[in-house]
Amino acid sequence: MIGRFAAPRQFRELLNLREFYLTFAGALLIAASFILEKSSPEPILPALLALAALAVLGGPIIWGAATGLWARELNVDELVSLAMVASVMIGEYLSAAVVAFIMVLGSLLEKYTSQQARNAIQTLVRLKPQTATVLREGIESSLPLEEIQPGDEIVIRPGETIPVDGKVVRGAAAVNQASLTGESLPVDKTAGDSVFAGTASYSGMLVVRVKQVGEETTLGKLIHLVQEAESMRAPVLRVADKYARYFTPLIVAISIAVYLFTGDSHRAITVLIVGCPCAFILAAPTAVTASLGNAARNGVMIKSGAFLEELGRINAVAFDKTGTLTTGKPVLTDVVPAGGLSPEHVLWLAASAEKYSEHPLARAILEAALTCGSCPAEPADFRQIPGAGIGATVEGQKVFVGTASEAAERPPQVMTDGAKTRLVVKADDRVAGWLYITDQIRAGVGETVVPELHRLGVIKTLLLTGDRESVAAHLAKASGIQDYESGLLPEQKLQRIKALQEQGYKVAMVGDGINDAPSLAAADIGIAMGAMGTAVAVDSADIALMTDDLTKIPFALRLGRSTLKTINFNILFAIFFNLLAIILSALGWLNPVTGALAHNIGSVLVVLNSARLIRKRFAPLAASSAAPLSAESYTSAG
Repeated sequence: MIGRFAAPRQFRELLNLREFYLTFAGALLIAASFILEKSSPEPILPALLALAALAVLGGPIIWGAATGLWARELNVDELVSLAMVASVMIGEYLSAAVVAFIMVLGSLLEKYTSQQARNAIQTLVRLKPQTATVLREGIESSLPLEEIQPGDEIVIRPGETIPVDGKVVRGAAAVNQASLTGESLPVDKTAGDSVFAGTASYSGMLVVRVKQVGEETTLGKLIHLVQEAESMRAPVLRVADKYARYFTPLIVAISIAVYLFTGDSHRAITVLIVGCPCAFILAAPTAVTASLGNAARNGVMIKSGAFLEELGRINAVAFDKTGTLTTGKPVLTDVVPAGGLSPEHVLWLAASAEKYSEHPLARAILEAALTCGSCPAEPADFRQIPGAGIGATVEGQKVFVGTASEAAERPPQVMTDGAKTRLVVKADDRVAGWLYITDQIRAGVGETVVPELHRLGVIKTLLLTGDRESVAAHLAKASGIQDYESGLLPEQKLQRIKALQEQGYKVAMVGDGINDAPSLAAADIGIAMGAMGTAVAVDSADIALMTDDLTKIPFALRLGRSTLKTINFNILFAIFFNLLAIILSALGWLNPVTGALAHNIGSVLVVLNSARLIRKRFAPLAASSAAPLSAESYTSAG
């Protein structure tokens, strides 16, 4: 009985035909036995019908108990089996059959309610298309997904689900990524953008070059991680299992004591039935399964029930800077010319020199120039100057763009925002002007995310960055983060995480999953940002956010806390319910039939309470908006 539900991955198809018909057949046999018992003077036929019903309905339960005993593993099926066998021994054939029927019917109801906790996971599985339209030599053909290879080009039409991870080579479409990220609005995709399996095209047609197929896609990894997380036992589950193994001998002892004290075999049998700790065993795994499904629906990958449980205990959160608190995309905010030059000319010189540089600051300069309608010239003699900047020849002028270090290279009007990166632009060794570049803070960090963490009981928030002290101070203040440390190397960040743990904190580290892998691994919970399509992020963290939405962090903490509360409530309820049922059975207020009903009511109530977590919604965070460039922008280093 219970063995069907203790292991979350062993669910079979709900209302399996064979199981349903056996239950129906058993019910008919019980009804026939009851009618004949009342109307027929011969007790043989009603007894045979009741025994047949018992064999059909109770046989699998008794077989499971015997198998457990043979393997020297106690399971709670023994209690119900003993109760049914004892009922037969005292001639209560119909009672034994009714008990078996109620237990099987209760197990079907448990299966149904438990399945609701798994619907999100099953929905992910159903997102995987079985075929794809492949474009080869200009000819379209529908092929099974197993025959699709990386490098193939596939066609995605409006309304179709994207079957692979890949890059758009032609076309444009609005793509719904809610299945992976939890985002409610579709995302526009054009040539060069990445798309992911399990997402759906709303409008427009795309031609996608395949990168990953099947289990290698982001969706495949998500399904695997969630299924794997179900099978990994959280500490609270292991505690429940530890105590559950003592229930069988304890309840048997209580049953014997009741019989010796009262001399009533019916009371002793009822104690065996109601003493099964089914609700207790279901208390934790159903809650964990429901929460894992909820997290997956909202774009949060939690690798195991243990990490979900640990989330509920986090009281310190450390943040990386670039790519985590900030967007990691530098933006040019100010151009200060010198020597009578115009700002447009200074920007043109810098963009021309930086045209072939891959540095993030160079990308910011080029984007600003193109936005202003400036067309950079073709540079000659382009060269990288380590630790200083770049040099190039632009229309006969030797241009340098890089760090402004000497006092003579500082602008006459000093920019007051010390969190900006200042670059000097020189033409033929003369200062042409200065550029100021910033990195935007993510929307809502200071207004919603950090305050929400503090409201959730996080008593320490910390910024760990390799950037300058002035940048770290400015960002921490704007974000509402209590403390910061700057100029840190990766190994120093790791030391700070360990120091917090030694002080008794349960620490979550939030990073981009590529840098700071040691800190993510050492923290009690490592949270990687923007993991969709990033294998490194999935590998290095305990929890991976599919997007860069920092509001998912308070959501995950609240889900972890709700899961712990639900498990604790379930366990307390199960213990109280079982204890009350045992007392009522010992007093003779419950008989074997009503005891079986009470037993299954308790189990179903626990599963229903856990199933609420699958659709658990939390009060929305305060509305957030993008931080203004002029006030809340930061350098891209670190």
